[in-house]
Amino acid sequence: MNKEFGRIITHLRKQKGLNQKEACAELGISQALLSHYEKGIRECGLSFLVKTADFYDVSVDYLLGRTTNPKGGSGNDDDVPEISELKDINRSKANTYCMLNRKLIANSTAVIYSLLAEINNKKLSKNVSDYLSVAEYNVFRKIYSLKENNPEDIFSIKKHSADEYCNASLALNNARINDIKSNRSIEGLELSAESLAEKFDESYPSLNQLIKNAEKALSQNFKL
Repeated sequence: MNKEFGRIITHLRKQKGLNQKEACAELGISQALLSHYEKGIRECGLSFLVKTADFYDVSVDYLLGRTTNPKGGSGNDDDVPEISELKDINRSKANTYCMLNRKLIANSTAVIYSLLAEINNKKLSKNVSDYLSVAEYNVFRKIYSLKENNPEDIFSIKKHSADEYCNASLALNNARINDIKSNRSIEGLELSAESLAEKFDESYPSLNQLIKNAEKALSQNFKL
């Protein structure tokens, strides 16, 4: 069974306001067996999978973590919980892929900053913030310059050197983050799929999907 199954059925049960005993009565299994399913100790059969999908009114693909859309399919821009909405965006013209990924990135960024707040290390927070800011700046500048005659007066760094500065800055911030990571005086957080799902009930599905998307892109780009 997909490793996401246990996390997802636990999330759905809690979202419905049920304890394990109540869910078992509806699903027709013992509490011990449901506990094993939720912890990933045992795999369920097809009949239970279908019954669970019907009970929670979601698709089997959603239960298996194959989509962020509870109803199945490839998803749309309403599949992911909102963190914030950009104003004045013409949704009718926005590509569904872009809208979905905008939310995945926004929600995942919110998780990152929540974790940084818990770690409470100013140097780490600054380097992560600089890394993300420069990456966004670099991408925006490339989009802005697609039309050659767009005025460059909103930028103070010349176009011909901006890309090299950005790449160097990203490498530097990455090196600094690795140095901080290797410093044993900084206490990290004990994290797992289960703890993240519990802590970030609304945002974790976005982070989980972003991880899958990024690793898929890396695998395709570098033939991993």
